[in-house]
Amino acid sequence: MATMLNVLRTSVRSRLQFTPARPASGAAPAGGEHSGGMDLWKKMSVFVALPALTVCMLNAYLKEKEHHEHPRPEFLPYAHLRIRSKVTEQGRSPRSAHLLISLICSF
Repeated sequence: MATMLNVLRTSVRSRLQFTPARPASGAAPAGGEHSGGMDLWKKMSVFVALPALTVCMLNAYLKEKEHHEHPRPEFLPYAHLRIRSKVTEQGRSPRSAHLLISLICSF
C-alpha cells in the first residue's frame, strides 16, 4: 500500500511542476511537454479510480447484506391504499372487471 502511494505521489509531483510559459506562436507543441499526460491518467485510473470503485462496491455490498438481515415488517392491509375507483375504457372499475372475468373463467 505504501509503495502504491509513493508511486502515485511521485507521478503527480512530476506532472505538477511549474513549466515556463511558451511564446504565443501558432505552432502546436512538438509532443515533448504534453507527452506524459496519457501515462499520468493511466496511473491515476489504476491507482486511484479502481481502488475507490472497489471500496464503493464493497460498501454497497455490506450495506445491502446488513439490510437483508432485518426481518420484513408484517403486511397490514390498509383499505384506503387500494381504492379502485378509476373508470376504465369499458366503463367499469378494474375490480369489477376482474370479478367478471373470474366468474366467467370459473365455469
